[in-house]
Amino acid sequence: MSRNYDLSDPTDLEMLKSDFEFYKADEWQKMIDWSLEEGNKKVLSYDERGALMIARKKALYKGHPSYKQMVWALKIADKVEEAKKKKE
Repeated sequence: MSRNYDLSDPTDLEMLKSDFEFYKADEWQKMIDWSLEEGNKKVLSYDERGALMIARKKALYKGHPSYKQMVWALKIADKVEEAKKKKE
């Protein structure tokens, strides 16, 4: 789902919100849990794991983090999905 968003374009911002809302709070939590498993701890940095936690919290309360945080969280989600595919 990796896209490049132009944060000055209202259409891209709406797509970004839509892409962010694609993930529910429990899906963000699954990514966090996966990143904390023994074999996966080095896949994400501490800051990336924190970004996932912010995304989960915002999804849980039906909010949106800043646009930059949403882009970052979506990139991390892509990174997790790619890492999962490699381990299969």
